[in-house]
Amino acid sequence: DARQAVLESAITEFARKGYSGTSVQDILRATGLSKPTVYYYFESKAGLFKAILEFAYDECLRRMEDLVEATRTPRERLLAIATAMFEFAEDNPQLLRLVFSTAFAAPEEIPVECVGVEKRRRNFEYVKGIVEEAVKAGALDRNYNATELTHALYGAINHRTRMHLLCGDGKLNAKAAERIVDLFLNGAKG
Repeated sequence: DARQAVLESAITEFARKGYSGTSVQDILRATGLSKPTVYYYFESKAGLFKAILEFAYDECLRRMEDLVEATRTPRERLLAIATAMFEFAEDNPQLLRLVFSTAFAAPEEIPVECVGVEKRRRNFEYVKGIVEEAVKAGALDRNYNATELTHALYGAINHRTRMHLLCGDGKLNAKAAERIVDLFLNGAKG
């Protein structure tokens, strides 16, 4: 499928050279396709980049929803979220590098229409809903609001993921997810 071939090649090239350092020709070199293919499916290089980022946010959310659906307890639901995010990172390291790069890019480095703030917010709100349920169930400290708690959970998951991607630290698997969720639920006190 030409569209998929372009997406896969673009992820590789964008992850390697960044948005501004990657040309449409760089993307097409590995596919054997022509420039009109990109413009047919994505309208522009920016449209291609945006499609990649949207896929990342949509796929991560889909994985979280799928795993959360099979759970009942607050711990199981939080564990499903962390596991889904870790599995997504393990399966898509280059794609996740692109997602992180958009968060830290200079304002004019990536076209503003590509950033996907609404999908970032949507995914955060989904996790926040799970955290709110955990607060209501008494599994989390009511002295903190759901937004603070969600930032703490996201922070731990994202930091662990960044260390894995940047330094090769440990595996992002169910055991790592369990350790983070248990630390989140129980704290670090002795």
